[in-house]
Amino acid sequence: MTIVGDVFVLLGSALTMIGGIGAVRFPDVYSRMHAAAKAPTLGLVLVAIGAAFTIRTSLAICALVLVVVLQLLSAPLGTHAISRATHRHRDVDLDGRDDLARDRSD
Repeated sequence: MTIVGDVFVLLGSALTMIGGIGAVRFPDVYSRMHAAAKAPTLGLVLVAIGAAFTIRTSLAICALVLVVVLQLLSAPLGTHAISRATHRHRDVDLDGRDDLARDRSD
């Protein structure tokens, strides 16, 4: 089971690293936020699964489940708040109608 846990931790770490690289390399703020929210969240889930396979105690597994649930709840909320604040204070080219134009502070 330790090998399985190590593989999950390695995959989660790699995915988190790829998300960090994407947050630096992507051209616009929305792409960067997507990379900074999605990949590290999945990476944390994989690391938590790997840690659960490695540690194998009920207290540690409960703590890891709590960490994953809180991350899955807070990452979308934080990304949404940052994207709304960015949309309010920055001109962004859109393909269609701007549904948030009434919220702008111009």
